[in-house]
Amino acid sequence: MGIEAITLALDGVIFDTEDAQLRACNAAFTACGLDLQWSLPQLRGAARVWGMANVVASVAERMSLPATDERVVQLVREKNARFHELVLAGPPVRSSGCAQLMADALESGCKLAVVTDMPVQTATALLDRAFGNAVTNIFSVVVSGADFSQADGNGPCELALRTMGVEAGSCVAIDAAVPGLNAARQAGIWTMAVTPYEKDIARISAADIWCPQMQELRDMIERRNAPKARPERFVTFDALRAYKKSRNSMPVLSKPMPVQVAV
Repeated sequence: MGIEAITLALDGVIFDTEDAQLRACNAAFTACGLDLQWSLPQLRGAARVWGMANVVASVAERMSLPATDERVVQLVREKNARFHELVLAGPPVRSSGCAQLMADALESGCKLAVVTDMPVQTATALLDRAFGNAVTNIFSVVVSGADFSQADGNGPCELALRTMGVEAGSCVAIDAAVPGLNAARQAGIWTMAVTPYEKDIARISAADIWCPQMQELRDMIERRNAPKARPERFVTFDALRAYKKSRNSMPVLSKPMPVQVAV
């Protein structure tokens, strides 16, 4: 089947939020009296597993604290508040690759949706600051504050599909974290992971294909081995359709595996 719709996450997909998220996490650690400061690789490792919205849950896990513990609730609340302040303090940083893909997809008649676990108030502020009144023209539906743990067939991905009137087989979900990718796969949606390129790729899972930060992995490796003065080559809508078609023609694996080299 072709692609009639694409669902997009906010963190690491439409927007580059790593710097703000890192600052928010470290500020929250200090405010909550924790002797902890994350580096960017540490943030990425936790975000890949938990998602940016729930990234501090990894700290609670190491402390063997339940999510309902008051200290955990306070840490999450503090981190989200600091991130919201940073969102309002400066202009949103949009991902060049995603911006190109969005424009290409819309021109091809494809519907776009946002599905994110980012808190509603912050997601709304971020989208408004980036797109203004054009938000409703660009996105057919915005699902924010999503709970990706729902497994009853009535989760955020299913809501987006119903609202757009699109079958799961005709949709692609693009996310940078396992929770959103897993939820999309459970809804029957073909998935693309865009988590940053790192040497340790074993933990990148739950996706049909992996294109680090919207780029071909092969292209990134070639540029690192022999840097060339040429623009970055991001995934186009035509390329996305080709990836989906080629992967759908392959035998179904019992366990999702990352695709390391794009065609």
